Amino acid sequence: MFIRHGRVIAEGWWNPYGPDYKHILFSASKTFTATAVGLAVSENRLKITDKVISFFPYSMPDSISDYMRELTVQNLLTMSVGQDPEPRAMGTSGDWITAFLKSPPIHKPGTVFKYNNMATFMLSAIVQQVTGQTIFDYLQPRIFKPLGIRGIDWDLNPQGINLGMIGLRLRTEDLAKFGQLLIQNGVWNGKQLLPKEWIKEATSFKIESNDPGNKRPKDLNDWAQGYCYQMWRGRNSSVRLDGMAGQFVMLFPDKDAFVVLTANARNTQNELDLVHNYLFPAIKSDKALPGSPGLNNELQKKQVALSLKPTTAAGLSKSEFESKISGKEFDLPQNNNNIQSVYFTFNEDGCSFALKRDDNISIVKTGLESWELSNTLSSSLLAPPRIVSKSVDANYKIPQPVIKVAASYSWTDKNTLELTARFIEESLGSETIVCKFSEVFGNVIVSIEQKAGRPMMGIPGPAPTPLRGTL
Repeated sequence: MFIRHGRVIAEGWWNPYGPDYKHILFSASKTFTATAVGLAVSENRLKITDKVISFFPYSMPDSISDYMRELTVQNLLTMSVGQDPEPRAMGTSGDWITAFLKSPPIHKPGTVFKYNNMATFMLSAIVQQVTGQTIFDYLQPRIFKPLGIRGIDWDLNPQGINLGMIGLRLRTEDLAKFGQLLIQNGVWNGKQLLPKEWIKEATSFKIESNDPGNKRPKDLNDWAQGYCYQMWRGRNSSVRLDGMAGQFVMLFPDKDAFVVLTANARNTQNELDLVHNYLFPAIKSDKALPGSPGLNNELQKKQVALSLKPTTAAGLSKSEFESKISGKEFDLPQNNNNIQSVYFTFNEDGCSFALKRDDNISIVKTGLESWELSNTLSSSLLAPPRIVSKSVDANYKIPQPVIKVAASYSWTDKNTLELTARFIEESLGSETIVCKFSEVFGNVIVSIEQKAGRPMMGIPGPAPTPLRGTL
């Protein structure tokens, strides 16, 4: 979405993605955590100069370093904690706060930038400590509801604290509303939701940043322009919400414009380059330009036609194996995915791919070289349902809300069925599996494997061990 002067200049979603679907934001979540801090500061619940340890007297480790005693809320906001490496708590059921506090900084806080996810988690924990609410609940009446943002969620850790650094899911337009709030200095429908002073403070340069893996010259490296409060400075005087795989809100305050991107991108610097090289230079006039119906029609046609190719390899429309396997069960030997059997059911609407685990059957509908939409509990075709802790009792777990998947199939030859899936509410959400059928002494055998690479990112790598089953 490209917005200027509060108006949508252009917007587009590549089918099967769409405007009504949430998207996991990864580290773009961090800016919402900082926003909760800013609101708490404005309500005199805390100060950015407060010492971090002052909020957690009951989580203090047996010993604590001098630098940790000096650490302030502002150091967390600017990623200048001084820890290297950052403490690791994700995926553990222990006390994340204690894990952070007992990891001593090796640099004086406030002097060295080092990206630190746990710093943002600590901001979430601090706001919860001073408000008695998770940051998600705290932001609901203050930001989300006034902006008309509904039906969203934010992951919790085992102690019931929002992750802060990641885990928020919003629609692209929800991000655009938040971007517009920032561009408007915190005013929405005539009401000051977020203090103007906080936005100015939060978006201004705070510390030199670095990006060791990016070999570009500094003036062309969007991760070397400085860091603010859980936001990045960028080229062309821009400020950026920034999440893995290309979740961006690029603010150009001087132009009263911004761009929102939700993506599954491998090279996110290229993504930013497109904005800096093409969209930003096109913002030339502060006055309305003459209309161009012809060009507007061309743009609208382009937007409507946006679509991702359903399958990676076009092939046959049908195979003789369909009649032999449709609706029948393939038993699988014991495997790491705990899949006991699979089914393939063909009809005029497409192919349903089903996995059985104990008493649970997961069904994904696929279209013949076209997208079909299903709900699942997993963000991978072969993985078990994703479970996250939603309680202070780490042993009590409930499934993640349903995950939407769009899938297609194609027979690449008479023996090979290829299934492609895009998990359309995930940022790293696409994969392809290959099912090879053969007949031995009258028995139909299937071999199922993911194409080489990490299925959620498309990065080259070894393929998992194939699953083999017999009808």
